[in-house]
Amino acid sequence: MLNRAARPAGFTLVEILITLAIIAMVIAFGFPSMRVWLQNTQLRNAADSILGGLQSARIEALKRNTTVAFELTDPNSTAWHVCLFDIPSDACSPGDLLAAPGSSSSNARVGVETAFTNYAAPLNAGSGVPALVAFDSFGRVSPSSPVNIARIDLRNPTLAAGDERRLSIRIETAGEVHMCDPQLSKAVNPQGCQ
Repeated sequence: MLNRAARPAGFTLVEILITLAIIAMVIAFGFPSMRVWLQNTQLRNAADSILGGLQSARIEALKRNTTVAFELTDPNSTAWHVCLFDIPSDACSPGDLLAAPGSSSSNARVGVETAFTNYAAPLNAGSGVPALVAFDSFGRVSPSSPVNIARIDLRNPTLAAGDERRLSIRIETAGEVHMCDPQLSKAVNPQGCQ
């Protein structure tokens, strides 16, 4: 019988270096798209927070049988609060019913318009903020407030135009609140705006 020399167990230095090179290439190619994905996820979370705040304000107005407002408070973040609306002063009464400070880790910014135009024209980040929408005791947009938010655009101004995802929230006069993606067609995708 011939005795073969047993090969030592383990990996050679060349095999380890090749594996590390492959891992480095995967990370290098995947990192830019992962950064955009992470930014867009933060934008979606901010939009969900605002949508939830609007729905909470409407529900509070129905529950309390009074006028309740949702107010975006900071043009440099997505901070908002829900409060009782004081009709004579056209402002929130002291004391929040619900509040959400803007996230310091998110680059999401809001833009607001008080008269709906269309989804095609993006709103500039920070435009029209601070702003509020008041809901009456029937859950409709209150005519007691002279200026109510009609549309909110959430954007990430730090991303390049091709990478940026914009989400829009529309507040109907009957009180319905809808979130959509202006880049998608509603005929093809239910998340689309138009």
